[in-house]
Amino acid sequence: MEIILATEIWGRTPRTDALAALLRPHARRVAVADPFDGRDPHFASEEQAYAAYLDRGGLEPYARRVTDMAREAAHPVLLIGFSAGAGAAWAAACTKGLPLLRACCFYGSAIRTMADRTPLVPVDLIFPDHEPHFDVDALAAALETRPLVTCRRADAGHGFMNPLSENHDETASRLWTDWLVRLAEASSRA
Repeated sequence: MEIILATEIWGRTPRTDALAALLRPHARRVAVADPFDGRDPHFASEEQAYAAYLDRGGLEPYARRVTDMAREAAHPVLLIGFSAGAGAAWAAACTKGLPLLRACCFYGSAIRTMADRTPLVPVDLIFPDHEPHFDVDALAAALETRPLVTCRRADAGHGFMNPLSENHDETASRLWTDWLVRLAEASSRA
């Protein structure tokens, strides 16, 4: 099994590399997909990160990048995405012909723009406790009617896994990181 981590708009950061290191014992390979070609742009603010993400084309090219990485994998893939990366992971999970085992999408607010799609592999959607631009409960209720979709709720805001986010929550981050490690371990045995 391989793992692909699709980052938030912040790109590849030390936190991404630390998560990859935790998951590496359970995979043949851990790859990181990000909007900025594998470098840490060291953004000063979320606004600056979002502007740079949009300058790179936003979700569509990022989803293509993640889908292409999955298509090129030599082994089945556990795809894990965060925020913008979760939207890209959802798009990949709904694409035919990819060697995906499963996708985990953390606080993927862009998924609401693709709610008409149906994933072809099991998908865990981990929603924050609230989002400023849409009703999390309504979206989760609609998506959970899709085959293969499981919706979960974190007791924290959008970005809780990312130390650079104003909504970072260390307790929730530890809990969900442990969950990911257990999932990777179980997936490697499947």
